[in-house]
Amino acid sequence: MQFNTNKAIEFLLARGNLPILYWLKKDILEVPVDREHKNLQKYAARIRIFKRQKANGGWSKKKYEGHPRWEKTYYIVDTLQSGYKLYNFGCTPKDKGIQKAIKFLLSTQTKEGDFRGAYLNEYAPTYHALILELLCMFGKDDEARVQKGFRWLIRNKQDDGGWVIPYRTIDKEELRKRYNLDAQMKLNPVKPDKSRPFSHLVTGMVLRAFAASPTWKKSKDAKKAGELIMKRFFKPDAYEDRVLASFWEEITYPFWATEILSCLDSLAKIGFSPEEEEIHKALKWLQKMQTPQGYWKSGLTKSTLEDHLWVTLAVLGVIKRFGFMDI
Repeated sequence: MQFNTNKAIEFLLARGNLPILYWLKKDILEVPVDREHKNLQKYAARIRIFKRQKANGGWSKKKYEGHPRWEKTYYIVDTLQSGYKLYNFGCTPKDKGIQKAIKFLLSTQTKEGDFRGAYLNEYAPTYHALILELLCMFGKDDEARVQKGFRWLIRNKQDDGGWVIPYRTIDKEELRKRYNLDAQMKLNPVKPDKSRPFSHLVTGMVLRAFAASPTWKKSKDAKKAGELIMKRFFKPDAYEDRVLASFWEEITYPFWATEILSCLDSLAKIGFSPEEEEIHKALKWLQKMQTPQGYWKSGLTKSTLEDHLWVTLAVLGVIKRFGFMDI
C-alpha cells in the first residue's frame, strides 16, 4: 500500500507550528528536537492554558463553577481537553501544572475504582477511559490507582467482551425519573445489562486506554477489544450517542470520541497487522482521503488549518507504525 508521505511531510514542514514540528521531527523523522523542546517551554498557547488552571489542578469554564449538577462534569471535560493539548505542547510530569492536573484527575476516582463525575453519579466508562489514557500518556501507568482503574474496566465489561455506557442499557423513562430532583443526584449508579451488545463508541475509547498502557496493551483484553472494534468499522453503533456510520469518518486529533483514525492508531500500538482485512480496508479509505496538497482534513466542524495539520501528523504516525512510510 502506497501513501504519499513525502508530500504530507513537506506540507507539515512548510506550515507547521512549533508543536507540530517538534512531534514531526521526534516521532516521524526521528531527528534531534532539543531546540524545539526548549522553545516549547515558552510557547504562548501552552502558557495561556497554565494561566487558566484552577486551584484544584483542573480547568473549567467559569459559567459552570458552583453549578450543583454540572460543575464536576465540566471540570473533567475541560481538564482532559487541556491535558491533551499540554501533552501535544511538550509538557511532561516534571511540569508543576501537570502534576496538579494529574492529582485532580486521580481525585475523581471512587472506592470502586472508576473515575466518576462526568455523568453526575453514573458510571462513565468513556471519560474513565480518557482519564486512564491521559494518565498513561504522562507516564503514570505504574501508579496503583491507574491499575485499579484498569481492573475496574475488566470487571465491568459486557458478556460479549466490549463496553457500554451502563445507563444506556436501561429504559429511558426509568432513567428520566432518576434525575427529576436534585436530591437524586447521589443515587447509586445504574448497573449495566451485561447481556446487551457492546458500544463501539465506548469500546474504542477503552481500546485507546489499553494502547497507551505498557502494562495492558499486549493483554488478551486489549486484543479482544481490538477484534470487536474492527468488526464495527464504518457501521452504525448499537446505541444512540454516535449511532450514525458516518461518525467513523470524522477523524480528529487530539483523539476524543471513537473514529477510524483513533482506532487504527490504537490497533497499531497494540500490535495488530495491517494485513487484517478490516484494517486493510480502513487504511485504503485513509489513503483515498489524502488531499492533492498532501494533507488530511480534520472532521471537526469549522476546522482550522491547525486542525488539519494535527490530523495529518496523526495519520503519519499510523502509517509509520504499520510500516508504510516511504521516506
